[in-house]
Amino acid sequence: MTLGKMLEETAQQFPRKCAIKFEKRKISYKELNISVNKAAHALIALGLKKGDRVGILSDNCPEYIISYFAILKFGGIAVPINSFLTGNEVKYIVNDCQVKVLVTSKKFLRTIQPVLAQMSSILNIIVINDVEQNEHLSFEKLLESDKAENIQAEIAEQDLAVFIYTSGTTGHPKGAMLSHYNLLMNVVDAVQVFKVVPKDKFLLFLPMFHSFTFTVCVLLPLKVGSTIVLIGSVKSLDSIKKAIIFDRVTLFVGVPAVYNVLANKPLPKILRYINAIRAFVSGSAPLPAPVIDKIEQKFNSVLCEGYGLSEASPVVSVNPVYGTRKVGSVGPALPSVQVKIVDENLKDLPIGEVGELAVKGPNVMQGYFNLPEETRKTIVDDWLLTGDIAKLDEEGYIYIVDRKKDMLLVRGVNVYPREIEDVLYTHPNIVECAVIGVPDETKGEVPKAFIVVREGETLSEQDVRDFCKEHLAAYKLPKYIEFRTSLPKNATQKIMKRDLR
Repeated sequence: MTLGKMLEETAQQFPRKCAIKFEKRKISYKELNISVNKAAHALIALGLKKGDRVGILSDNCPEYIISYFAILKFGGIAVPINSFLTGNEVKYIVNDCQVKVLVTSKKFLRTIQPVLAQMSSILNIIVINDVEQNEHLSFEKLLESDKAENIQAEIAEQDLAVFIYTSGTTGHPKGAMLSHYNLLMNVVDAVQVFKVVPKDKFLLFLPMFHSFTFTVCVLLPLKVGSTIVLIGSVKSLDSIKKAIIFDRVTLFVGVPAVYNVLANKPLPKILRYINAIRAFVSGSAPLPAPVIDKIEQKFNSVLCEGYGLSEASPVVSVNPVYGTRKVGSVGPALPSVQVKIVDENLKDLPIGEVGELAVKGPNVMQGYFNLPEETRKTIVDDWLLTGDIAKLDEEGYIYIVDRKKDMLLVRGVNVYPREIEDVLYTHPNIVECAVIGVPDETKGEVPKAFIVVREGETLSEQDVRDFCKEHLAAYKLPKYIEFRTSLPKNATQKIMKRDLR
């Protein structure tokens, strides 16, 4: 089974069912599969062959999904590109994996125009929503093709499907190579854990270049025959509220920053009774326990925190929708995934001890593109070393303690910034925070806290210190406290600690 065949089977089973709702458009599964086929034939006509890389640089729209599956159907490799990158950052990715065709829009053409001449591997650029395009190819005109039959290509499930470029927190981004099998197995596991059925409606507003978004909000519903309620861009909560009320979404997939806003923003009380959401899902960063409580109370639903990384397709674990959910945990591993905790010598650690989380299963990537040494360091004896510090309980639930690289050494003792952040988030006047380590002459490192105070409230450094003293050992207390109006975030609203250092 390949991802292209998956779509074909769903389209055959639910031809008239709505696959994507976007603004005033409704695209049935039959229409979606036909559009994908037309786009795939057009890409073949451009001379593309199995293994060629095709980049997608666009905001959320149905054409993004059509392009993605069209690439996979002819045996190509899709390269979703972070739409928040600069032209030079896009250039690095394009040149690194030798993208031959780029699917984009006028908006992003302006971003890459100054460096376009330096991306020599690109043979064609396809522009979405621009039928008057003269310099490049029009996406809409490519879909005018008469060829709409399913592609008969020799593609195996172990063939590469996608390159996901990591955020590059330690230098240039690395291309995680994922196969059809990697992604399909992750989807099969997710269907089982979330109990997804055809009548479900997924709200999709997070950027689709992110692996978490695409696997959970696109591949998962398209596998089962559910409907994707697609929002192009979120400039306010209004579009989300309308989707909840009028589209009757049943699965809401978000990130902590979104839940933080929803938890603290006044919403009509009637939403608690009229919304159809049976589960909220959170990923990409830790979610404070007070936020979980507020969301569950406000919407009368469950919020399931999960964990994953691009190198694992990306879902590793999630708290079950129906079953025991443990606040502070990211749940047990998916059915086909194994996890363990190891020390610095990669020796297994017992239950309850803190070490690095290692992951094994059919969702683990094939490696990093053109980086064999990095691959060898990251995948050891089929175990993916995540770089996350964690512990397991007796029931196999995972507790993420912190990122390995974020850990502080205060007088030689490990201090985990997340533990301090979890305490700070319980203060009623703190809306956002981040803790990093800074050099100290006597202690080696000490914690520094960056804090955003809730609008209309006040807080002093002494207030924060007094509060922390009630909950933390003296060596864990922030030595420095800096108040800010906002904290730097990436495209998925994850706080970027590297920009605070």
